[in-house]
Amino acid sequence: MPVLLVMVLLPMQFALWWHGKQTAELAAEEAVDAAQAVGADVVAEGRSGAYAVLSQAGNLTDIAVTVTSTPTSVTVEVRGTLDYSIIGTFAVEASATGPIEQFTPANQR
Repeated sequence: MPVLLVMVLLPMQFALWWHGKQTAELAAEEAVDAAQAVGADVVAEGRSGAYAVLSQAGNLTDIAVTVTSTPTSVTVEVRGTLDYSIIGTFAVEASATGPIEQFTPANQR
């Protein structure tokens, strides 16, 4: 009987972990999209983009969003904890990087 219980619950645990991982990846990508726009406040826009996704997903806790930028690129790292598990807690991490958009006047193209 315990083996049957594990066989039933293990795929559900994997699905919960997978959903948490996908949520973190989507939040990181959304943060990069928001931060890389011309004239954007990179850190503020990146954080708000990530938290906009994470506030709707609802399965990660202890969330940390780190936005770092150089003059030409932005990197966002999202970390969280997945608590909905009978096995224990899982740490979930994702990151995304993209170029910061630059405006080039027509006479310089």
